[in-house]
Amino acid sequence: MITGGGGALGHASARALAQRGFDVALAGRTASTLERTVAAVEGEGRRAVVLAGDVSDEAHVERLFETAQSELGPVDALLHTAATHGTPRRLAETDLAEWEHVMTNLRSTFLCTRAALRQMVPRRAGSIVLVASAGILRGFPLAAPYAATKSALVGFARTLAAEVSPVGVRVNVLTPGAMPEGAIYQSAMPGIAEELGFHPDEGKELLESMSALRRACTPDEMARAVVFLATDDSSLMTGQNLVVDAGLTT
Repeated sequence: MITGGGGALGHASARALAQRGFDVALAGRTASTLERTVAAVEGEGRRAVVLAGDVSDEAHVERLFETAQSELGPVDALLHTAATHGTPRRLAETDLAEWEHVMTNLRSTFLCTRAALRQMVPRRAGSIVLVASAGILRGFPLAAPYAATKSALVGFARTLAAEVSPVGVRVNVLTPGAMPEGAIYQSAMPGIAEELGFHPDEGKELLESMSALRRACTPDEMARAVVFLATDDSSLMTGQNLVVDAGLTT
């Protein structure tokens, strides 16, 4: 199960997981981008099912996981990439409605993780991969609500791992660096770059200058980390935060 399956990371991860033999259930808001990911999965010879909608809506999440189970069987792995950054602005200028809008990132994490566990725990097997952001380790301006939701994932995963690892379910966090192909990067980075004294179009150059490897991350590189966490390649890992960020937080 991949939420945010039409985004850059979701798309690359779906294809990489299909290459490893997974059938894939896809969730997201935009049907056209999800269909592109379906084509990629089917191009690798695997099955894909899709249900567009809002993964912060409880009824939709229940339908999503029921459909996936009916069409493909119980969920073996959950990759939760769906998130919103919100409007980049200073916290003193952020109203409560905007804060609560961004907090839906935690609501969707809870709903999707709970639904996955209801299929994984009875089978005593499963891997949950939550996606944070390198911004929680190296602060960037104009992103406090988003950083709050992504920081919370680390504590959530560690606590949940202690709860469900004894029944065979692993829970880990992937903390990626910036991917210029990603929708959140494209919506947030121009304002952040300008706040840091750069031209809005110079976000990529800014991040490259701050990274030890002097480059940004690609979705395909990040997808390899997803496959590692989702499969038995990481069979001894649970409750961990895997940082893959080109050295942005080094």
